[in-house]
Amino acid sequence: MITEEFVTIATRISALKGHASLRRLVLPYPLETREEDECRAIAREFYPQLLALLGVTA
Repeated sequence: MITEEFVTIATRISALKGHASLRRLVLPYPLETREEDECRAIAREFYPQLLALLGVTA
């Protein structure tokens, strides 16, 4: 799980470490300047995708 700002570096590092196909969940950037309610809304929006990436099934 990373923010949009770090996609390029995360892609490069994972490839260098032999994990080029590593799955990523990309969140909006920046998060630290957003209000708590907006961060909670983002978390609710992306939570199902996170579970799916982790292989969680209902």
